[in-house]
Amino acid sequence: MARKTATYKELMQMAEDYGVSENALFLSAANNYQIQKKLIDRISETIEQDETIVAKEYVKDRENLQAHPLIKELPKHIDSANKSLAMMLDIVTKLGEKKITGDKLSQFTNGQ
Repeated sequence: MARKTATYKELMQMAEDYGVSENALFLSAANNYQIQKKLIDRISETIEQDETIVAKEYVKDRENLQAHPLIKELPKHIDSANKSLAMMLDIVTKLGEKKITGDKLSQFTNGQ
């Protein structure tokens, strides 16, 4: 089943439309997402700049090749950011109420 995904910008607009843009829970989730997004961007930049394979020396003069440690961390942070976005969407849909705008004819034709 196909689902439409909402971007951060769309969620912020939805929050405004549903009247929860000043809700403390929503603001906290949005702040958490911003922090996670910055961290994801820094991890991605570091992986791009460094090599994906790094050498570690556990015993003198013997190198062991390993994947960059941040490669394992990136999916965890992406999952956490996605959960923050999902929480923002839940707050909008469960605590918010869509503001009705326009005349009655346009509301009827738009299915409101």
